[in-house]
Amino acid sequence: MDAAYAQYGEDAHACIGARVNGRLATLSTVLKDGDTVQLLMGQDPASEPSREWLEHAHTPAARIAIQRWLAAHPSPSPSEEPADGPATDGFAERFAADPAAEGAARFAPEGPAARPAANAVVDQPGASVRLAGCCTPVPPDEITGFAVRGGVVTVHRVECAGVARMKSVGRAEVGVRWGDTSECRVTLVAESFGRPHLLADLTEAIAVEGVAIVSATVEPPSRQRVRHTYTLQLPDAAHLPALMRAMRNVPGVFDVSRAQHQAAAAQ
Repeated sequence: MDAAYAQYGEDAHACIGARVNGRLATLSTVLKDGDTVQLLMGQDPASEPSREWLEHAHTPAARIAIQRWLAAHPSPSPSEEPADGPATDGFAERFAADPAAEGAARFAPEGPAARPAANAVVDQPGASVRLAGCCTPVPPDEITGFAVRGGVVTVHRVECAGVARMKSVGRAEVGVRWGDTSECRVTLVAESFGRPHLLADLTEAIAVEGVAIVSATVEPPSRQRVRHTYTLQLPDAAHLPALMRAMRNVPGVFDVSRAQHQAAAAQ
């Protein structure tokens, strides 16, 4: 924080993080002698400091600049918040044209759940096939399966922690393979530094790639970082790498990965 204001003055209000010795770091990181710092500046002109920054700023130059900005931009009272709440960020408007999608975004279950796998073929006649919610496999992932109650075979990515756990207790694998690889569904997690309009920008990047949002959740900010979780319907599994690159290119986003949930013991 102090380094940002020492280098940029009040322009440091737009700083969203840094790379310290080549690694991503938050503005609260304490620097040591010899550290190499590359400050990351937000591209959004609405980027702004928060009162939490004062907890990490120690030099007079940094504290005075932050306090001056906060005094000039007092936080609105609850009665002044928009009717949709302060965190909608345009997201509700984007879903308004599709009530079904809006309902999915609001009421999607928070925990991982297995879902039907129309594009996975199992070497067990008559068995139903479901994709494991713990590792969300999609083509062309290497996959394996395990029989569960009710004649269902649950499909996991071979590197899923749940696979190792089930093998360790003697569960037999069932052969599975991908069939039709079109119309796949995947859950992605975007890690980012908090900034205004980030949710809207991520949603737009996804839409530009021609991908449908089935559900979306945003966790409350922690240490200036925000985690977005999207369940997405892709027209083709081969498009996944391009989608993840597009999401990573959104200013403020520093990582996009496939969701990895704790596998249920009974799965």
